[in-house]
Amino acid sequence: MSREPINHPAFPVPAYAGDPNNGPVRPNSGMGIRDYFAAAALSALASDKQAGEPEVVAETAYAFADAMLEERHYTPRK
Repeated sequence: MSREPINHPAFPVPAYAGDPNNGPVRPNSGMGIRDYFAAAALSALASDKQAGEPEVVAETAYAFADAMLEERHYTPRK
């Protein structure tokens, strides 16, 4: 089963007050959280000289990001 990954803004920017065309967060207000998690994983993966081809490393980074999003979704917040 394929699903669209959750990719809310990692660092949301509040909308300008008084602008009825914007919701509480401006759309496309920066890097998505999936991309942020992938970048964090990528920095560790890229430091391994035997990590493999860049395409494989990038795919692995997004696999880590997707796992983080799944865990974040299912773990209750305290």
